[in-house]
Amino acid sequence: MPPDYTACWANCLGDCDGGMSQEHLVSECLYERDIKVRGLPWCKDDWKFLRIANVTARILCRRHNSALSVVDDGAKHTLETIGRAFDLWEVRKKLESRRWTMQYFETDVLLFERWCLKTLININLNNKPGIPIGESTMPTEELVRTAFGLDRFKPPKGLYMMVSDWPENRTVNLMEGQITIQTNSCNDRLSGAQFDLWGMRFLLNLYPDNLNWNQGHLMRGAGMKHMFQTRDRKGRLVDSHLLTYTYPAD
Repeated sequence: MPPDYTACWANCLGDCDGGMSQEHLVSECLYERDIKVRGLPWCKDDWKFLRIANVTARILCRRHNSALSVVDDGAKHTLETIGRAFDLWEVRKKLESRRWTMQYFETDVLLFERWCLKTLININLNNKPGIPIGESTMPTEELVRTAFGLDRFKPPKGLYMMVSDWPENRTVNLMEGQITIQTNSCNDRLSGAQFDLWGMRFLLNLYPDNLNWNQGHLMRGAGMKHMFQTRDRKGRLVDSHLLTYTYPAD
C-alpha cells in the first residue's frame, strides 16, 4: 500500500515521496529557544510557549521537508547577518570617529520571506483548530507554490519590516530572548502574522489588501538598504556600514 500523503501540506504539488517526516514547526537551526504564539483559536488571547526542539509534527513528506532546507539556511543567514551588523554598530557607536572603514553586509530576504510563510503554515497546523486560510486550514496552492519558490507574492502580499525606530531604539541579541509569533485574521481567514525575532520585527501579509498592522510604524518591504551611522566629537553623523536586503528578480 502506498504511503498516505493527505497530511502533507504540499501534496497539491503532486510529487510527495519518502513517507511522512517529523517536521520541526520552527527551524531547529535557529537556536534551541522557546517560541511564543498567540492569535490562533487555541491561544487566541494568551501567549502559549513552545520549545523549538520538542515541537514536531507529521505535516510534510520527506521530499518536501528536504526541499525547504534551503529556506531554513537562508533564514539563519539573514538573522546572523543582522546580528553581525548590530554587533558592529554597538562597538562603533561608543567610539568617536570622523571616518570609518566602510563594511558591507548583505542577505537574501526572499528566502527569509519563504521561511516566515513556511513557519506560519506549520504553526497554524500544529494544534487544532487552526485558522482557515482558504476552504480549510491547509494552505492554498498559491501559498504552497510561494513557500517552495515556484511563485512570488504580489504586493501588497509579502514580508514587511517595522523600521520607524530602527536601530536607535532597538536591541538585537541572537543569543537571548524568544521568537514571538502573533497571527492575524480578517473575515475569519488567516491574513498573516507578526514575527519578533530577538528584537527584529517583521510582518507577513497574506491578504490582498493593505492592512493596518503597523501601529504607527513605517512598514517597508524587500530590497531595502540601511546605513548604520555613528556620531563624531561634534555630533555629526558618520557612515559606518551598510546592510542590504536583496530580493532576487523573477
